Amino acid sequence: MKEGLTVKRVVVVVWAVILGVVAGFIGAKLDQSGVNIALSAIVFAIFGLLLNFVPEIMKGTYSNDSDSKSETK
Repeated sequence: MKEGLTVKRVVVVVWAVILGVVAGFIGAKLDQSGVNIALSAIVFAIFGLLLNFVPEIMKGTYSNDSDSKSETK
């Protein structure tokens, strides 16, 4: 794995945790309940990790149109 790609993945997880804590705080205030920062951080860290694998999953879901055009000629 390339070093730049690893740094990008870490940044995605960090931002997911930050935004998750903010969303948890806003949601708790709207619901008038206590803020559970640890739960928000854990849930959104897992979400950030899953988000890192979306590009690899999407690579196999579509075919390259230029390859199919060159095969028909």
